[in-house]
Amino acid sequence: MKKKNSLRAYLFLAPFLVFFVLATAYPLVYGIILSFFGQRGAKMWFVGANNYAAVVADPQFWSGFGIPAFLLFVQIPLMLLLGIFIALLFERIKRSAFYRLIFYLPYALPGVIAGILWSYMFSKSMSPFVPLLKAMGVAQPDFITNPNLPWILLVIILWEWTGYTALVLYSTLVSIPPEYAEAAQIDGATRFQIALHIKVPMLKNTLFLLLIFNSIGALQVFNEPRMLGGLITLPPNFTPAMYIYNEAFSYGAFTFAIAMGLVLAAVIFVISFLFMKGSVKELDVHA
Repeated sequence: MKKKNSLRAYLFLAPFLVFFVLATAYPLVYGIILSFFGQRGAKMWFVGANNYAAVVADPQFWSGFGIPAFLLFVQIPLMLLLGIFIALLFERIKRSAFYRLIFYLPYALPGVIAGILWSYMFSKSMSPFVPLLKAMGVAQPDFITNPNLPWILLVIILWEWTGYTALVLYSTLVSIPPEYAEAAQIDGATRFQIALHIKVPMLKNTLFLLLIFNSIGALQVFNEPRMLGGLITLPPNFTPAMYIYNEAFSYGAFTFAIAMGLVLAAVIFVISFLFMKGSVKELDVHA
């Protein structure tokens, strides 16, 4: 009976396991193998860990982490604060389903489409701001004539992800027992005090998860700056992911690009591990 149940379980898991092996496990293992080879066209030869040594010693690769660092320390905290504020508004607004849908729509757009859309918004020739400002007799603003891509990237990613973040936080807020707020109201607490001292602290676990996932996304950012490359000439190492892409598809250094991708994956793992370790310690302190 146990063998029969085990067989059924494996048959049930078989579609996922086959897809996982073909789409994830095999490419990963094969990529690790290829990263130990040098390449020139179709010719390949074993170089050991030389590709990894070259990645570690490559200043262009590490200088590409400037934009991810900007997103980590500016975009993510700002997005989480805005998400908390919007989630609290969703909780207070009656029949907020329509507003939740509106805020969710930017997240539903693929990153490539969002990048194209915003590249039009900031284009010198096609931006809808240009004729509007001309009609008002105002010269083109600096963000059109001299775009600052890190801040434009900040606007785009906030537009894409803040609504989704607010919805995740809202789903946590509605799961908080109303008795806590009612007891605080009886004790004379205002709505602001209830939100600040009762509801926001209960979002801690959700905020940690959002911090980890968004940190991973910041380190891997590619679609948005790639689409915005039409506004201004970007360096090939504007982000680590763009540098990996350019090395592979512009210069044909596929095995070196694979090694860079694996080093980037290791950096993401270390940062995620540190965040998770910090969150576990925080929970232990308050347990």
